[in-house]
Amino acid sequence: MSAPDTTVLRARVLPRLYRDSVALMALASATEKRDGVRRVGAVMATPGNLEILERSSMRPDDLVAAPDDLLLVVRADDEEIAQEALDSAEAGLTAVEQSTGERAEQLPQSIAEGVAAADGATLATISTPGAYAPAVVEQSLRNGLHVFCFSDNVSIEDEVRLKRLAVDRGLLLMGPDCGTAILDGVPLGFANVVQRGSVGIVAASGTGAQEVSCLLDVAGCGVSQLIGVGGRDLSVEVDGLMTHHALDMLSADDETKVVVVVSKPPAPAVAERLLARLAILGKPVVACLLGLPDSDGPVVVRGTLEGGAIAAAELAGHPLAIEAAATPDLDVPLSGGVLGLYTGGTLASESKVILGAAGVHAEILDLGDDEFTAGRPHPMIEPAERSARVAAAGENPLVGLVLVDLVLGYGASADPAAPLAEAVRAARAAAASDGRELVVVGSVCGAPDDPQGIDQQRAVLRDAGVLLHPSNASAARYAATRATVASTGALSSSPKEDA
Repeated sequence: MSAPDTTVLRARVLPRLYRDSVALMALASATEKRDGVRRVGAVMATPGNLEILERSSMRPDDLVAAPDDLLLVVRADDEEIAQEALDSAEAGLTAVEQSTGERAEQLPQSIAEGVAAADGATLATISTPGAYAPAVVEQSLRNGLHVFCFSDNVSIEDEVRLKRLAVDRGLLLMGPDCGTAILDGVPLGFANVVQRGSVGIVAASGTGAQEVSCLLDVAGCGVSQLIGVGGRDLSVEVDGLMTHHALDMLSADDETKVVVVVSKPPAPAVAERLLARLAILGKPVVACLLGLPDSDGPVVVRGTLEGGAIAAAELAGHPLAIEAAATPDLDVPLSGGVLGLYTGGTLASESKVILGAAGVHAEILDLGDDEFTAGRPHPMIEPAERSARVAAAGENPLVGLVLVDLVLGYGASADPAAPLAEAVRAARAAAASDGRELVVVGSVCGAPDDPQGIDQQRAVLRDAGVLLHPSNASAARYAATRATVASTGALSSSPKEDA
């Protein structure tokens, strides 16, 4: 039986104050580090954000806010801590540097002003709340700009309308909810520092594109362009509007010799049209569609990210060998079931595919999903929530193996391995004190030139006892092998409550 919740939940509404989602995630992360603060939400009070707060028990009953208001929500140990946290967060939002007496530069207040001020600009990045993003996207497109739209919670109707506008104008609309792109060597969003090369990637998948591009970097063939299109582009409603437009661009790009499309499985009719288009692209093509059976033909189809990268590297003349890690005890039964705690959604999906194909029951969580990130930073930016769940897994007798990922690159935490390693040590110690062994298995999605330092990050995890593999698929296969000699049951993956 869980102890009653004695925390307090307090909110503050800042009328008609706007900050973009990246700034709000950083603010929430900083405020959540205060002693006695359990969770922080910093969001624009749009209906979608309020619904997410409601689902995560972070919306006060008496809250009244309009969509253009900024909302701060704090759950803390007591009233004083909550109010101090709200004061600190508000100060961080509204602080203005003292005037030095010199005339301050007037920043652009609209897309049109920005285009006028930045002579030669060709692209706009947008991270406004979803309710406002369509208007800004449309302004950008009508001003002749390609668009990288990080914003989510954009309606499917707006997405279709705006992508049709982009295609008509010969422009890219990457997104909504696009996390990764690399255009002419310039990284956007969560992207890795990979070498330039001959493989062009079109991706309805963020961390899936990162995994493929990093594995290609290992092979030495590199990436010509990486065009994110948003996770819904291959849905029935959107019907691949931007995927097909991006393919047209890559078909005409002399630097692109091989093309890879990365996605979860499209709707059947959309997949049929996509594969037909790829077959006549005029360049070697790999369709990396998670969960589909591997096949060879006019279009090479691979059902894992690893398989897609290997096939693309082969076509580009840079064979890629993924060597299995030297991991022990393949025939030793686990003490419990398999639990996946992922920061990358597509990496989580790939593990589900591999474990499912092996007949292994597992609970795989994408901790970057909305239900886990209401008003708080994505776990690739702030790893504390994932670390707490890893530590708690050591106290759960139903868990015998924990699968984890670590995603490096621009936008990600500066040192994601350190908190994960600390949590792994705590989890393994807790299991050992109960007479059990907890196996922790994972991989690092990154490139040698990423700012975090991939070798250092891997060394930190190995020192903590993580069995590291060269790819996420390899880690999932190892987990499947270990699990097939163990009896698994239902898992509980939430941090343990006080009894």
